[in-house]
Amino acid sequence: MNESRGAILERIRSGRLGAPVQSRLDPPTLIPTKDSSSLRDRFVQEAEAVGAIVHRSDRRDLTVETVLRILGDAGVKRLISWEPNDLPISELMKAVVDDGVQLVDPPTPANAETLSREWTAMATADAGLTGAVGGLADTGTIVLRSGPGRPRLTWLLPPLHVVVLHSSFVHPTLSAFMGECGELVRCSSHVAFVTGPSRTADIEQTLTIGVHGPKEVHILLVDHDCKSIEESEAAQAATVSDEPGDQMSKHDLVQ
Repeated sequence: MNESRGAILERIRSGRLGAPVQSRLDPPTLIPTKDSSSLRDRFVQEAEAVGAIVHRSDRRDLTVETVLRILGDAGVKRLISWEPNDLPISELMKAVVDDGVQLVDPPTPANAETLSREWTAMATADAGLTGAVGGLADTGTIVLRSGPGRPRLTWLLPPLHVVVLHSSFVHPTLSAFMGECGELVRCSSHVAFVTGPSRTADIEQTLTIGVHGPKEVHILLVDHDCKSIEESEAAQAATVSDEPGDQMSKHDLVQ
């Protein structure tokens, strides 16, 4: 005990005397630029490092096939989904329904009894299917914007979240994303930055997955033709303009 204490005090004295302190931190890794061919690879690397499962696709039919396979392998029977026009591939929802998966409609505030019944139905959903407005390569984060047709419960409530992200939506960092899409964020009542499956730890530092969100996150990073960023943002801006001030409301809380 005394030897350990002496060693600690000696290190403190050395530091005060100006002795060089060896840093154990790894040097920062350079983030590829927006136009770099390695940007998507970095996003995949970081997303997988935080527990997401990433699939890449360069064909629309392969993307649809991959979504159906993920849902099938997980035994999904009931699904919450964004509206077709809010998914990068609008035919995804039809393909899922044709494959025998039942869609669960998000609740709308009508009366307390109806809302309670719809919430109960939502809780039985096995998976959620969404698009995304962005991805951050330095952390493997996906950016999700809720609103009419894009209920936030889609990625918060079910144990499985499947998100389709176009590769052109990937940005090097959060600051780069805000520089290009800041106005979209500013005019939104709710934007979520999701990094991997949900994690929490109690006071004993016991890590638990899936307590406050999905236990499993699948990201389909697609390189084929989808809605362009301009089309996607224009459609979302039009939705915002239809809601004066985009003020937070009871309806938006459900969304």
